[in-house]
Amino acid sequence: MANTIAEAIKEAVEEVISTYTGSKPELVGTEARKEDFSLAEISSIIGLTGEKLQGAFVVSLERDLLFFLMEALLGEKHSELTQEALDMAGELTNMICGAFRRRFENFGTSLKASVPSMITGKDYKIHSLCKTPRVTFKFKVMDHPLFIEFCLDKMA
Repeated sequence: MANTIAEAIKEAVEEVISTYTGSKPELVGTEARKEDFSLAEISSIIGLTGEKLQGAFVVSLERDLLFFLMEALLGEKHSELTQEALDMAGELTNMICGAFRRRFENFGTSLKASVPSMITGKDYKIHSLCKTPRVTFKFKVMDHPLFIEFCLDKMA
């Protein structure tokens, strides 16, 4: 059982990615960020709410990793960022966030999640989702970067 939020996120990513690929992703770094610039070409954002809490869960990745995951799961090769690919990115985010939320309940609070919102392109910004800095977890999945950003604020 995860004892910290960081462990809960790490375990959630490992659960979902290893289910897709059969290999364990490697956590290569964490940092607190206030910058709004994107970390990858595709970002999926889920809003989080709980009793006196609100925040966000963001999964960002490049298309190469998304296509790799789609091939591992669906057995189909993709080379274009189609609606099907974006749906897959949203579903990946739903699964990782859901696995995290199950673990977060062990801290005594449940979180509800919104439907993922997708952003794609180069050099976009994800403006402040919380008053507190976002904590970014960088994973390596089969030599591809995967970023998880998380923030949670207490509401008055």
